[in-house]
Amino acid sequence: MPPGRGRRARTEQHHPPETGRRDEGAPSRPTPPFPAFAPQGRRTKRPRQPPAASLPFAEILSRVPYRSLCRFRCVSKAWRVLCSHRAIERRVPQTLSGFFHTHHSDGGLRFSNLPGGGAPLVNASLPFLRRRYASVKLEQCSSSLLLCKCRESEEVEECDYVVCNPMTGQWTVLPPIVWQDEEDGEPAYFKVVQPFLGFDPAVPSRFVVFSPLVEVCDDVAIYLSETGRWTRNSEWGDNSEYPSFSAECAFLNGMMHFLHLVIEEPIIAVVDVEGDVCGEIALPEGMEDASSGYSSIGYSQGKLHAWYMHPHYYELSVWVLEDYASEKWTLKHTVDVPELFGRESAEEDCDEEDRTYKYEMFAIHPEHNLIFLTDWKEVNLSYDMDSKEVHLMCTSGDFLGGLPFIPSFADLVVG
Repeated sequence: MPPGRGRRARTEQHHPPETGRRDEGAPSRPTPPFPAFAPQGRRTKRPRQPPAASLPFAEILSRVPYRSLCRFRCVSKAWRVLCSHRAIERRVPQTLSGFFHTHHSDGGLRFSNLPGGGAPLVNASLPFLRRRYASVKLEQCSSSLLLCKCRESEEVEECDYVVCNPMTGQWTVLPPIVWQDEEDGEPAYFKVVQPFLGFDPAVPSRFVVFSPLVEVCDDVAIYLSETGRWTRNSEWGDNSEYPSFSAECAFLNGMMHFLHLVIEEPIIAVVDVEGDVCGEIALPEGMEDASSGYSSIGYSQGKLHAWYMHPHYYELSVWVLEDYASEKWTLKHTVDVPELFGRESAEEDCDEEDRTYKYEMFAIHPEHNLIFLTDWKEVNLSYDMDSKEVHLMCTSGDFLGGLPFIPSFADLVVG
C-alpha cells in the first residue's frame, strides 16, 4: 500500500511553574518548625555513610517515601514550601502509588491510590494537556510516563500521540514518521499506529516508543527521546509476527519484552531500543495454552514475571524468570482466584456463553510479591503471595482494573 500523508512534525513541551511556591503573605524567613540539631563540636573524621541525624534536613526529607513527604506538607506552611521543593521531590524514593483507570459510569479517567494512600496524588484530568486538546485518551502507562492519544477537536479524526509526565506537567508530541522515498527521493510520511512506550525509572531522562509500520510489512519505527526523531528497523526479516505488537509488554533492563500469543508457539520477544531483536524467551511450562486476556507479563523486584489464568477453572499461576541465559523459569505461586473473591468455582463462573465473572490479574507490584486482580464487575483486590492475605480495594464497580503508576519528578528531556 502507498504510504499515507501526515502533517508536519510538531514537537512541543509545556513547562509548568515550579512546584515549590511560597504562599502570599508568608514571611521571608519563617520560624524554623524543624527538629533542632545539636551544635557541631570539634571536627572528627566522617564515616563513609554518615548517620541520618548528621545529614542536612533537606537530605533527610529526600530519603523518605513520596507518600510520607505529602503528609509532611500538612504540618505548616513552611513545611509545605520545603517538602514541595523540586530538588527534594526529584530525589525521593518512588514506588507504586496507584492506578489510572476508566470510571464505569461516565468513562472519565480516574486515579486511585493504593489502600491507605489518602487523596489521589495525581490529577487524572491531565489539565496541562486539556488546555491544548479537546479530547485526551490514555493509551498506555509505562512506569512513570503516560502515552496519550489527543485530538484538538472532537469532530476531527486526526490525532497526536503525546508522551507526558503527569507529576511535572511536561509533555512532548511524537512527530510524524518521515523517510525519504527510495524511488523518487520525495519524503514519505507514515502514521504512528499502535505505539508502545518504554520507560526505565533508572534512566528517567530517556524514553523510547515503538510503532509498527502497517504500510511496510516487517518494519518497525523507533522514537528515541534523546534524539527527538524516528529511526527505521528493517532487519526483522521473516519474523513478521514481531511488529504485530500486543498489549502484553514490559520494559525492563533497557529492553522491551513483547508477549506474542498469536503465533503457533507463543514466545516473549526481547527488543532493544534500536529495534533489534536480542532474543526469544520460551514461555514457562504450563503456559503453552496462554491466550490474550488470561496471560501477561510484568516485572517485579528487577525480574521478569509471567502469569496465566486457566479460562475455565480460574486457577492462576505466576512464574519468575530466574536466569535469562538458561531461560530458567520458577513457579512462584498458584491460587484459586474465585476463592480470593469469596466465591466458589461455580458453573456460572466458567460459562463461556453467559459469563458472570471474568477474573483477571491486571498488575504486579514492582517491589513486593503482591498482585492485583478484578472480576470486571464489582471488585478489585490485592493479594499477597507471601502472607496469602487479601485486601479489598474497591467493591462498587467504580475501579475495575487499571494501569500501575510510579511517580517521578525527573525532567522530560527531548532531543
